[in-house]
Amino acid sequence: MKKKLVLGMLAAAAVMQATSPAMAQYNDNRPGRYPEAPMPPPPPGQYLQEGTLEIQGISRKSGGEYYRISLRRAVSLERIEVAALAMRLKIHDASVITEDGQRVSIREFRNTAVFGVGSRAVSENLNLRSRIVAIDILAESYGGYADVRVTALSTDERPQLVLGNLQPERPQRPDRPNRPERPDRPGNGGGHGGGNNVCARRADVTQLLAQLDADMETYSRTKNSASYGSPVYNMAERELQATAAKMIEVANSREGKETALEKLEILGALYFKKMNQSSYGSTQYNAYSAVGTAMFNAMEKGLEVTMACDLRSTQELLAKADEMSRKMNQQSYGSVAYNAYMGLSKKLYSEAPGFFEKEAYQNRRTYVDMNTDLEAFFAKGVSYSYGSVAYNSYQELVQKASLVAQASLRASLPGMRPLERIELVKQFDSRKNRFSYGSVIYNHYEAMRDISSK
Repeated sequence: MKKKLVLGMLAAAAVMQATSPAMAQYNDNRPGRYPEAPMPPPPPGQYLQEGTLEIQGISRKSGGEYYRISLRRAVSLERIEVAALAMRLKIHDASVITEDGQRVSIREFRNTAVFGVGSRAVSENLNLRSRIVAIDILAESYGGYADVRVTALSTDERPQLVLGNLQPERPQRPDRPNRPERPDRPGNGGGHGGGNNVCARRADVTQLLAQLDADMETYSRTKNSASYGSPVYNMAERELQATAAKMIEVANSREGKETALEKLEILGALYFKKMNQSSYGSTQYNAYSAVGTAMFNAMEKGLEVTMACDLRSTQELLAKADEMSRKMNQQSYGSVAYNAYMGLSKKLYSEAPGFFEKEAYQNRRTYVDMNTDLEAFFAKGVSYSYGSVAYNSYQELVQKASLVAQASLRASLPGMRPLERIELVKQFDSRKNRFSYGSVIYNHYEAMRDISSK
């Protein structure tokens, strides 16, 4: 009886399994008591993450040109690679800048062989404990302008690379939208042509000098509070001398010379003021004197960057020249600052006529525009001392405006009717008589009248 009951139960179970496959499948695939956890991500530090950046238009300048690559966030780097994408190139030197301001040379990138498309230069493991904030590469193209891809590899996170020094983003106010980019300066490609990345590579030594200055003052106080010749006195004196030497080194460095003109002015004035507040001949006095001198001497280089990147019109250039001239007159005659401002004002004034001529032709200014500019230049010029740099510059600007105006008038005459030309003759004759006989502007309008009457 029991045997029949067991056999019946087994048969019923078999029938249920055959008629309910879904239930059978569910039973077979039921989860266990503890569901399986998802696979964890691989632990950090076990694989390299790479950040890349392309640099286009590396120039053929002999000896190479520096290109700075900044990291949006400081990270530890394992190695760096540079691959050629177009043309051949050579890396003369390269270094990384650490978070604490140290520059570390990359040995494998020092005077590499010339390599081309499909090849790359690779550094060994950097083995640096400090995190990296920037990479400087001195490269030269062999052939046309070269393009490269720079790859930085890290086990911390993916490096985010940016060409040039990082600048803080300016928030846009809803009631004052950001101004559009200004057009490139005439004749210079906006300072970016031919691989010239000087506009993007502007440096700033302000903070580093301030830190060294603070250290120098600390060592000076420590030295002055210690007994002469004691171990503390001698140590403080040694560190004071070393810090002063470092300040001078930074001031004369490439970064110092590539600092913006406005900051160089501020730094030069600041350290000369500190010099005058220090004991004559002391370590600090000599350091401040050397740093201030270096800042003012670097202003000539800073002006070149300003002219290439910031000055977009003749009016801006002349305004900067007038500013430098005013600042020169505020300095003691013959001082370092006086001579620096005098050199800058001369440079700007001498550049103005050629700059104006390029701008006029590029923007296709008409003779009407030129006549307006000419009279403005004439009025401005006579406000300066006869024979001064500014006076001579404005006189030359009048001459340039006159030549462009006459060329524009000649080009316009074929399309004019006789009555229009008669009106021009009357107009120029009238304007001529408003100026002194024989003056530059008198002669200009007389020439314009004669051109119109032919």
